[in-house]
Amino acid sequence: MITYTEKITLAPEEINDLLDNDSRAQKLESMLSNSKVLYTLMLDYEYGKGNLQNVTLSNDSLVFKSKNTGELKVNYDINEFSVCAALDYTGAYTMLLKFELDPEKGEVSLTGEERYE
Repeated sequence: MITYTEKITLAPEEINDLLDNDSRAQKLESMLSNSKVLYTLMLDYEYGKGNLQNVTLSNDSLVFKSKNTGELKVNYDINEFSVCAALDYTGAYTMLLKFELDPEKGEVSLTGEERYE
């Protein structure tokens, strides 16, 4: 089984704001949406399957399960195109990610689903 993890480094005030704020889910959604980390993580999982497009957070899917952990859902499309094979297909996919805030390191870690090879 393979799992991939990507990390975002945050300033101390940003991580503290996420730990102590009532609107922290919305703030974390905004931070993740404005970074390339979701695209990079999906690209790692889907490498070689086609062109990755439209990587977005699913609306209101980010939920804290504890003070420092939670989960969110990502939507994305994979486009497969080959003139030789007469292929032109776009499929919609979703993946559930887990996240963990590490206040001491100032990081948010995102981990995708387990994949079998």
